[in-house]
Amino acid sequence: MRMIASVLMLLTAAACTEITAEREGTFEYRGDTLRAVTRDYSANGRTFTKRVIYDGPRRVSCSATDDLDCRAAISYERMDSND
Repeated sequence: MRMIASVLMLLTAAACTEITAEREGTFEYRGDTLRAVTRDYSANGRTFTKRVIYDGPRRVSCSATDDLDCRAAISYERMDSND
C-alpha cells in the first residue's frame, strides 16, 4: 500500500514539473569530453536547475553548478556498472 502511495505522489509531482530552459554543453572527465545538458525546471512555484551528463550508455544526473558532484556521480556510475 505504501508503494502505491509513493508512486502516486511521484507521478503527481512529475506532472507538475515543467522544463523552462535547456542548454547543451560538454563536461570534461578524466580526459573524456562528455555531452552535457543543463535544464531549468519549474515546479509548484519553485525553480531549480539540474545537469545530465551522457557517459556512453549511462545518464548521470548531478548539480548544475558543482563539477565535483558531477565527477563523483560519474565515478559512482562507472563503478556500479562494473559489478
